Amino acid sequence: MKSRQWLSFTENGKYKGNEPAFFDISSKEWSKFLTENYLTIKAEFEKFKKENELIPYYNQSLASDSKKWQIQPLYFWGKKNKEIEASFPETFKIIEQIDGQLSCSFSVLKPNTQIKPHVGDSNVMYRCHLGLSVPGGIEETGIRVQNEKREWREGALFAFCDAYEHEAWNNTDKERWVLIIDVLREEFIYQKLQICSEVNASLFWQLKFQRVNVITHLPRFIRKMIVKISAYFF
Repeated sequence: MKSRQWLSFTENGKYKGNEPAFFDISSKEWSKFLTENYLTIKAEFEKFKKENELIPYYNQSLASDSKKWQIQPLYFWGKKNKEIEASFPETFKIIEQIDGQLSCSFSVLKPNTQIKPHVGDSNVMYRCHLGLSVPGGIEETGIRVQNEKREWREGALFAFCDAYEHEAWNNTDKERWVLIIDVLREEFIYQKLQICSEVNASLFWQLKFQRVNVITHLPRFIRKMIVKISAYFF
């Protein structure tokens, strides 16, 4: 059954789709390509991290400590972070060979930090995690999507449906590193530009009003209209 495009900002409710919590991406060529190159990606990030500070995740209300979930964006819904391109020459070459690549960032979860249950931006992509440094097993460092739990493993890639409720944890005394990469699902590939514009627009409004929560109380049709109109500017 073909899925309908779902955007958390406009729907503002629990996702009731037909996707699995975790996708089977074992037959995807890009899945094998990423895992084959994980050491190159990890080496560039390790070098960068020694010399630079990462930024807190955009929505600082999601982590148990807002400063302990940190990221370094490379791409954000079709927009390239050109300022740090020189620091990741090989990583950019790798991810830019993946058709349908939407977003990509390094994610660091500091010791003894939890990411609270939440829903993501949309169902249109495979939200992929490539393990780079994983200090423990599933009880120490893991992720739950719906009712399924998975552990990260270094050099291994898994993908889940970001629209479902999910949470993550690092209950160790070491950092957990992953590369997060969003790859557009095949059925939405021809809507890439529209999807990127609408998600960027919705995130703009969410971040602008995240502390006062005004937008979420507006009727669905008004939220959809806001996204459709403001998408032209992204």
